[in-house]
Amino acid sequence: MSSVEYDLYTFIAGAALKEGQTFHLKCNCGGTVPITPPPKNEFVVCPNCLAKIKFLVVEGDPGYIIGRDSSGDPTLLPVQGSTAKPLQQLSADERKEILERVKKQLGKTDNVED
Repeated sequence: MSSVEYDLYTFIAGAALKEGQTFHLKCNCGGTVPITPPPKNEFVVCPNCLAKIKFLVVEGDPGYIIGRDSSGDPTLLPVQGSTAKPLQQLSADERKEILERVKKQLGKTDNVED
């Protein structure tokens, strides 16, 4: 069994797949790939740069995923197919507000027991 190597990974809103409407997955190069639910594969190939993009489906429509940048600081990652305002349209203050809310939520849960 051969394994596929991916060039990129992206998050997709599970709600977008359930709605059944075609949406456009955006590649880092600026190219787009139409996604018509249900997807035939777990990845797509960008027609512009030929990158293999694996998608990871997240439940619902969270808008953004919290990740870490190269310095380890929290950052926002887009969830494709989301109805949330695109990251590039968020002001610096809006981004900061979202990240501050997350920090507060994490602070409330760091004593969670299994």
